[in-house]
Amino acid sequence: MNVLSSWLREWADPKVSDNELADSLTMAGLEVDGIESIAPAFDKVVVGQVVSCEKHPDADKLNLCQVDVGESDTLQIICGASNVRADLKVIVATVGAKLPGGLKIKKAKLRGVESFGMICSDSEIGMADSSDGITELDGDATIGQSIREYLDLDDNIIELDITPNRGDCFSVLGVAREVCANYNLSLEMPTFEVASSINETINANVSNTQACPKYLTRVVKGIDNTVATPQWMAKKLTRSGQALHSPVVDITNFVLLELGQPMHAFDLSKISGDINVRMANDGEKIELLNEQTLALKTDTLVIADDDNALAIAGVMGGMGSSTQTNTTDILLESAFFEPVSIAGKARNYGLHTESSLRFERGVDFNMTHTAMQRATQLVIEICGGQAGDISECIDESTLPALNPITITKAKIQKILGFELEADWIEEKFTSLDFEISAKDNESWTIVPPSFRFDIRIPADLIEELARLYGYDKLPVQKLSLDANINVISESVIDKYDIAQGLVNRGYQEVITYSFISEQYQDLIDPSAKKITLSNPISADMSTMRSSLWAGLLQTLESNQRRGHTNARFFEIGLCFDGIKAEEQSQKIAGVITGNRYDDQWSNETQALDFYDIKSDVESLLSLTTNTFTFKAAEHPALQKGQTAQILLNDNAVGWVGTLAPHAQKQLSLSKCYLFELDLA
Repeated sequence: MNVLSSWLREWADPKVSDNELADSLTMAGLEVDGIESIAPAFDKVVVGQVVSCEKHPDADKLNLCQVDVGESDTLQIICGASNVRADLKVIVATVGAKLPGGLKIKKAKLRGVESFGMICSDSEIGMADSSDGITELDGDATIGQSIREYLDLDDNIIELDITPNRGDCFSVLGVAREVCANYNLSLEMPTFEVASSINETINANVSNTQACPKYLTRVVKGIDNTVATPQWMAKKLTRSGQALHSPVVDITNFVLLELGQPMHAFDLSKISGDINVRMANDGEKIELLNEQTLALKTDTLVIADDDNALAIAGVMGGMGSSTQTNTTDILLESAFFEPVSIAGKARNYGLHTESSLRFERGVDFNMTHTAMQRATQLVIEICGGQAGDISECIDESTLPALNPITITKAKIQKILGFELEADWIEEKFTSLDFEISAKDNESWTIVPPSFRFDIRIPADLIEELARLYGYDKLPVQKLSLDANINVISESVIDKYDIAQGLVNRGYQEVITYSFISEQYQDLIDPSAKKITLSNPISADMSTMRSSLWAGLLQTLESNQRRGHTNARFFEIGLCFDGIKAEEQSQKIAGVITGNRYDDQWSNETQALDFYDIKSDVESLLSLTTNTFTFKAAEHPALQKGQTAQILLNDNAVGWVGTLAPHAQKQLSLSKCYLFELDLA
């Protein structure tokens, strides 16, 4: 998420540099990926006004302009832009200015006429990759003012990598809470109140209150959706990564970024009858705002009128009820959708939206009313109009429960390793909007706020204290432990020694998934007990492996497709004979293919064979003092006559052999050789 520094500081300003602020956020658990300047460095660039504009006497495509930059005399500047004209306020780089890319503005002569500066486009001051013409500034721009000051270019974008459990931080307000808690500042939540001036509402029915416990609507009539989005709002939106659309849509996006509450605006004239929050009918069609038409599934929550689905709840609105420039009456929506009802729905339809990102992580169900008032205030302020009453459908019984959690001083000290002052603990919980519902000398009962879905157990509360204390400030204590040296039999081989032994013989270690396809399992070991997953990542990862060979052969197949014909791979990992811990065994396996030596002019080409891999296995077995034997046997994945079972005291501990021809053909592999040993 991108947070504009100046916007954040409107809510919480700790009076430190952006770099210091970023460091404190990172140490408090909100990792800052980077800080990016709004614009690159440049100087001597100001607001100017074109006083006159005439054609260059010797060049049809050039214009001779007199430009007022707030000095006693106007500047004569030659400009080739097609949109330059008299009375236009523009960006002017004066003589001596250094622009991004190393361009230095000097007095120049073009076709015999002198030019004392340059009228710039956004791209020439580093604000865009390309531009169609010079930048046209608003009429209220002050002539002679530094363009950096006028456009607020001395600002930074703070790039946050927010973890899935911190959905509350996907807003300026959420990050401001963290800043206030870190710097002991008080967060002043502004009040947004817009009284109703018309008696106009729309009836809303929620048939699935488990999925939608809270649904608010408000009618606003008589708006002008053709006005321009104010520059102050446009700056905040675009610099936060949001594209501009229309004033109404920009306002809902602004509220989403500011307060973290996704909102939607319907064109009231396009709604037939009541609003119905319900599950979709099987195959029900909707054309979304991205012009994609979907056939909906019955597990999808929709916002509908009496005739059609108008939006996929919490994901995206529909084209049929969207606001346009000629829209005069709108219906604002502010809702709380239960995270499970939204989670995965956008991905199922190949969508990713800012709304679904927040709803599936959980939004503050106590923010819906505030967001509605804020959006109404902005709509009337920017677009005009009159608002009706806020209509609410709320089922308190299905809203998330704010369960109290008790923590003790002893528990905090045990987990953190040191004691925290009681006053400091209470101060930090209060700064994060946690309610201390009860306390005594040894414990506190804490109620988490409605926006913290990740706080469930005492350890979660202690984590909050640790991150606000500062992970970098936690005291380091030297551990003093009795050394208990276990006696290890010489017959036991360390896994590292085994791996190093194979590396020394030219093998490369790989780590593959424990999940394989059912077809691979049948090919490698059809008699093994299949352990299938009820919710596999994909059809190719539906079965738990009983052998490491499946992953090794997949790796070999991938390498051979890319022209890597000589290969030696091994893996150490768990295989599964059941779902219990005791039914998992650790094994080592390897595969080789190709030639014995890398191609060189001095070496003859010698293909690997069964005895090469048998020699590798024998070198491993020699690391232990045990005596192993090889016995001719048959294995469904190995070629008859080139297969041996490895025995220890007449007990089978592994296999070595050549991959069976039918398996080679099925997997499109060259001839290869395998071994597998049980390390238990």
